[in-house]
Amino acid sequence: MMLSMFQEFPQEEQKRIYVQKAVNCFKEKVDYENNVKTFFLTNYTLNGIESFQSYYLYKKSISPVVEFSDFNAVVQTLLNEKSKLHEFSPDFVVLSLDLRIFVKDFSLNEWDLNIILLELMKILDLVKKAIKVPVIVTDFFLPAVNLMKNSTGDTLDKKVNKLNLELSEYIQSNSKEFFLVELSKMVGFVGNKNSIDDRLWYKNKAPFKSPLLASLAREISTIISSHYGHSKKCIILDCDNTLWGGVVGEDGLDGIALDPNEYPGVAYFEFQSYLLSLYKQGILLAICSKNNEEDVLAVLENHPNCLLKREHFVVIKANWNKKYMSVMEISSQLRLGMNNFVFVDDSDVECSLIQEFIPDLDVIQTPKNPSELSHIWNSENLFYLPQKTKEDERKQTLYKDDFSRQKSSEDFEDISTFLKTLQTSVEFFEKEETQLERIAQLTQKTNQFNLRTIRYTALNIESFIKSDNHVIFSMRVKDKFGDLGITNVAIFNFDKKNVAFLDTFLMSCRVIQRDLEYCFLQHCANTLRDNYDVKVIEAEFVPSKKNSLAKNFLAKVGFKLCVDTNGNDTDKYYGNILDMAPFSSDHINTIRVGN
Repeated sequence: MMLSMFQEFPQEEQKRIYVQKAVNCFKEKVDYENNVKTFFLTNYTLNGIESFQSYYLYKKSISPVVEFSDFNAVVQTLLNEKSKLHEFSPDFVVLSLDLRIFVKDFSLNEWDLNIILLELMKILDLVKKAIKVPVIVTDFFLPAVNLMKNSTGDTLDKKVNKLNLELSEYIQSNSKEFFLVELSKMVGFVGNKNSIDDRLWYKNKAPFKSPLLASLAREISTIISSHYGHSKKCIILDCDNTLWGGVVGEDGLDGIALDPNEYPGVAYFEFQSYLLSLYKQGILLAICSKNNEEDVLAVLENHPNCLLKREHFVVIKANWNKKYMSVMEISSQLRLGMNNFVFVDDSDVECSLIQEFIPDLDVIQTPKNPSELSHIWNSENLFYLPQKTKEDERKQTLYKDDFSRQKSSEDFEDISTFLKTLQTSVEFFEKEETQLERIAQLTQKTNQFNLRTIRYTALNIESFIKSDNHVIFSMRVKDKFGDLGITNVAIFNFDKKNVAFLDTFLMSCRVIQRDLEYCFLQHCANTLRDNYDVKVIEAEFVPSKKNSLAKNFLAKVGFKLCVDTNGNDTDKYYGNILDMAPFSSDHINTIRVGN
């Protein structure tokens, strides 16, 4: 799919009529992957955002339901257990306050900043206590009001900046519960004239025009969809007129544009800076370029202004092959589906060919004007992650270690002999609080080996860990090539005596075809039997578009297929622990059973 990301914000997506027509078309489709309920908790009128919110979520195969709080009743809504908020039972809450209502006589600028800060913290603490789902919070924008100093010498913009700083610090220290949307920067990006509607504010306390509502809805939708595995994992980049200006094969190392102080080189230098920031967040970088490899490597290794070096790229395909073939090779090498990639190229022809041969791949065509490269990172955040984990920090290393494994496997004729040489060791954990972000991330991103593909937030995982009705098992894998981190997760709940339901059973694609799923389930079953007096495990396989790999797993380990009242097979299984097929292996070593 071609993305219009070289535009700051596509004009048609700012028009309510266009968006509503698109939403009506989306509604005719019935097989959406997830249904998500969002509750807007505000002290002003934000109605109208629901069309844009629905539009962006539908585009990500998420079916939305939206509800709003009553006007200026934030605290009452939180405290009343029978309020719309609690009856709605949302998956996400958006908290947004307008200072002109939150602060009495805001424009007069005689209010005490410390008192308002205290009131804000009380509301946030109340939200944290009353709401057990992720909360998306907007910061404060400064309306076009009198900026004269008050009697203490403080201007309104200084006080608003202080409020936003304190709000940001609070959210950072409560990152499992809260996610920040910087509305203040958004108003600046869209422009005050295109953002604020003074007439509707005075009439209905509805401050925003459609372009700002669209931008806000897109940012909120990005955060929501990231909890359902929609964040991209890798960006595949062309080189000439993408990573630098000019054609290195013709212009030479000294002739390409990459000067941080002169145009157009500065535009490419800043684009590389943006890509480097993605790399530090755990996003994989790859090159797919029609070039001589030695020319590309010469720039990466020898150009004085090239920020990106060879070691920053997990794969480099610099050759004269068809690009769509090289992209397919990258996908195969990384063992990631096309939905995990974004392809960036300046060529009309190459972008069109990629769209034709790989329709599931998102494509960004870089603008002809290098000064517009900045629009890419000022637009939709395709790489947003709800939480960062230790595995994210080591992502490049993890994949390069996996390449070493793949290369090593080529020397063996059969898989069993190869597995013995890996020196695989596993470490089991139970209700490990230090892993909750990683466990949540695996539920959000694992598609191929995932029995039910249920997505959970860090808050969900935290509640399961604390619950007596749930147990979470996880497994760390290491081998001679390195530490693969936490790769396997199982979540069981206890609704019946001596019975455990297998709510979640998943495994990272990095350790597929190593028999680790059998080893992990054996440990889970043994622990359930010995420590929880479980005799029967109930389970089910819920098919998705991507989890066919896990379809036959339950039958292979001895689970029996349940039948309905008419004697027809269902997707539900049950397994008597004593009857389950025992697993033994001479290529997996247990080094420790955690906690």
